[in-house]
Amino acid sequence: MTESIQVQKQKYERFKELFAVGRQRYLDAGGDPSRPSGSLHGNDYLTDEERTELITLGRELGGVKIIDGSVHVAGRSWKLPENSPLLKNQSTSEVRSDS
Repeated sequence: MTESIQVQKQKYERFKELFAVGRQRYLDAGGDPSRPSGSLHGNDYLTDEERTELITLGRELGGVKIIDGSVHVAGRSWKLPENSPLLKNQSTSEVRSDS
């Protein structure tokens, strides 16, 4: 159990680090220090790889899984619409096989 807590802490530290990287890039690009950098319209100053890692870590830390087109979190689940962009981000480890 101690190992899993340590892994969770490492993931959370990486999660915070990615936000800090995006914030610093925003400030380096001349962003207003009194305003949040935000992520609206891809304006988060992260690379695609960093953004994907951030999303993955957020889901893992929050206990969110997308399985067979449904979101599962905190013992609840709901079906996603067929055109949901979340379905495109479904990782292979989150796809349940019918075997």
